[in-house]
Amino acid sequence: MAICSTINLPRHAVGTQHSLNVWRFGEQGASPKVYIQASMHADELPASLAAAKLLPKLIAADEAGRISGEIILVPVANPVGLNNVILRTHNGRYHLPTGENYNRGFHDISDEVLDAIDGKMANGPDADTALVKREVAKALAAAQPANEAQSLRLELMRLACDADIVLDLHTDSDAQMHLYLDEDHWPQAADLAGLLDARVVMFARASGGGPFEETIAWPYVRAREIYGADAVELPLTVVIELRGEFDASHELSDFDADAMYRFLCHRGAIRQAAGALPEFTGVAAPFAATDTLTAKAAGIIVYTADIGQTVKAGDVLAEIIDPLSDGNMVVDRITAAADGLFFARANQRLAWPGETIGKVQGSETLAHRKGKLLYD
Repeated sequence: MAICSTINLPRHAVGTQHSLNVWRFGEQGASPKVYIQASMHADELPASLAAAKLLPKLIAADEAGRISGEIILVPVANPVGLNNVILRTHNGRYHLPTGENYNRGFHDISDEVLDAIDGKMANGPDADTALVKREVAKALAAAQPANEAQSLRLELMRLACDADIVLDLHTDSDAQMHLYLDEDHWPQAADLAGLLDARVVMFARASGGGPFEETIAWPYVRAREIYGADAVELPLTVVIELRGEFDASHELSDFDADAMYRFLCHRGAIRQAAGALPEFTGVAAPFAATDTLTAKAAGIIVYTADIGQTVKAGDVLAEIIDPLSDGNMVVDRITAAADGLFFARANQRLAWPGETIGKVQGSETLAHRKGKLLYD
């Protein structure tokens, strides 16, 4: 039977307390374990809408006895960020007291886990994976948060740390559907990409900053690097970018919820036919092949290319206009670094030097894309 529980976070202010609502389906400890959360960036509301549409489907499946593993759903992963409304503007990306990006700085416990499993491995993939899962859970249970945002991150990690599948639902600013996942899961994860009609899949590992899905997988990644890729199972951790922040509609959220439900059926978490799987027809490439378009001057952004447009290297995708110029108003032309798909751009139209205003997905790694690939 579906169960909804509440996890209270530490009080940040007198008389104020935030809490997480956690839905659980199936049998605790059963396999496969699936964890789904939505809107870690609290202003990315189409993610929570899709989760809300998925919820009754999971309740019905549980009541019918179709859940074969364990499924956890957190429709609102960041209740703290829902409060970030200032002068009628919602910014759910950053923790206001600290300035931290909510989806950065997740707790890396990989060193503790590697120390704990030293000398205890080589008992077979199932036993060794179970050992890593136990040590991950123990390390997270012992971790102590310093503030409300860190407490939120730890609670989410404790829910997801031993899952076989982790779906982290986000949205971009203005974008087509795209995914981030570990390359070791490709092309097997084309089932999810095809069902969601994703246009871009980016292979991401150690992108910088400690985002949720990469940090969840990191102890397993490091164990595989030491003991071999066959030693432990790598959890499928995926960021699903459900298009753009303004794409909150019944039509889209119903489609997304149905796609995720069918994916869970296909992967054996729900005993129900998934139906025919659509073929993935988008672009799949390393995250380092993603060209992030950056403004070099301040002004008004005027896009000269549309989302979903295939572009060539050197194509002008946007112009920055200085409305105070008494001559040529165009102070910057932003071009594509390589051939690819123009799949994401900014909603706001004010640019300043260094601001990322769009993304083009190519097929080959770009020379300038090194080091920390995620921006805050």
